Amino acid sequence: MFEKPPLSPQARARSKDSILQEVDSLRALARRARRLASTVTDDEDQRSLGQYIKELEGNAARLEKAEIDAKSG
Repeated sequence: MFEKPPLSPQARARSKDSILQEVDSLRALARRARRLASTVTDDEDQRSLGQYIKELEGNAARLEKAEIDAKSG
């Protein structure tokens, strides 16, 4: 008999818990960046952190929405 090669991590379906953990991690990073942004005095650094925060929150929201859509549709 032939053995099947193990699936790569990308090919395996992710569990709901792992997706929600990633969402929580992204939001935690956004909170940490927000706290850091309040202490930074350089305007360019504040803008960069603001953009980073938006990206983190956007990624978390998209991931969470994809999980909800996958469950309902």
